[in-house]
Amino acid sequence: MSKKKIIIIIVAVALMGVIGYFAVNKKSGDSKDVQVAKVERGEVVHKVAASGRIQPVVEVAVSADVAGRVIRMAVKEGDWVKRGAFLAQLDATRYKADVDRAKQVQASAEASLSLAELEKNQQYELYQKQMVSELVYQGAKVRYQQALSSTKQALAALTQSEDNYKKTMMFAPMSGTVTVVNKEVGEMALGSAFSQDVIMIIADLNDMEVLVDVNENDVVDVTLGDTTEIEIDALQDTMFIGIVTEIAHSAQNSNRGSLDAVTNFKVQIRLLDPPDEIRPGMSAAVDIRTDVQREVLFVPIQSVTMRKPKQLEEKQDKELSRADSSLDIEDEDLDPVEVVFVLTDNEKGNGQQVEQREVITGIIGERDFEIISGLELGDKIVTGPYKEISRGLSDGDNVKVTKRKKFNAGEKK
Repeated sequence: MSKKKIIIIIVAVALMGVIGYFAVNKKSGDSKDVQVAKVERGEVVHKVAASGRIQPVVEVAVSADVAGRVIRMAVKEGDWVKRGAFLAQLDATRYKADVDRAKQVQASAEASLSLAELEKNQQYELYQKQMVSELVYQGAKVRYQQALSSTKQALAALTQSEDNYKKTMMFAPMSGTVTVVNKEVGEMALGSAFSQDVIMIIADLNDMEVLVDVNENDVVDVTLGDTTEIEIDALQDTMFIGIVTEIAHSAQNSNRGSLDAVTNFKVQIRLLDPPDEIRPGMSAAVDIRTDVQREVLFVPIQSVTMRKPKQLEEKQDKELSRADSSLDIEDEDLDPVEVVFVLTDNEKGNGQQVEQREVITGIIGERDFEIISGLELGDKIVTGPYKEISRGLSDGDNVKVTKRKKFNAGEKK
């Protein structure tokens, strides 16, 4: 073989190597970087998040039933009182005078009643002897009835006066802690049957609850007896447990008539074993455990996305359209379905690709979706990047498994 032919063969082999190198690099460049994880089996918990404030389960507002100036205050905020204990006193001068006046009126009425009774009895005897007419007797009898009625009215007025007098002294309606004191000695208490003028509030701090607002879309999942995880802002790094005890039947609307209108329902959650440090009014965040599925398959939330069902069965659709063109349906007419991308080996055996697979999901946890069907335990699924899962990946795309990139200041620059 001549030297020229040898040179040509060497150049050709080198050229083919270069072409192959660039072809391989181009092919690997077409693959997309993804992160993957295996389908696992375990527990998935659906939670409803809400926020609210701590309050006592039982608290009583002590208000004045009669008007008067506070002349004595026997308790202060934070004091524990027993049921029936003396709390405060109002100026009772006027009410004492009303009692004395009512007693005198009653005494006068009783005297008039006694006289009327004697007259009625006397006139009855004379009437029996036909010494007076029936009209005279009936008149005495009517005057007796009037005196009797006046006596009863006087007794009722005395009872009312004594009741008002007693109400100038206030006693604890229950055992508990005085959480609020709204009046000081010398201030006026406006007693009224139509509006409360609260002097103090007594609460049982041994039984506490959280009153939270739950959105109308979530309240349908909440049931009585659901367990909750409670975080109190004032007590960081401590988790408390509670039980749903009451769900409101009427909604609370905020910003009604505006674009920011929100419809919530009040939910009461009893705190189990509340700590001594908590106080009414503290802020709290709760997670209500509305559903728990154990020993089920689950995948990360970000792995599930939506695609048109026709994209899942492209080959079948093409064959179907050839067999009967009348069954051809546009993608726009089909509702998207939930899918995940499963990692598989490339058909040529020189890499990996993804298979777009339709799944049926169950409840959603904090980070995971329950998978009812469509996947097997141990399947490798794509978990990121989110941009590729949401719109970049398609069935059969070549991929390269990489680790998730960690953010640092240099990359940001």
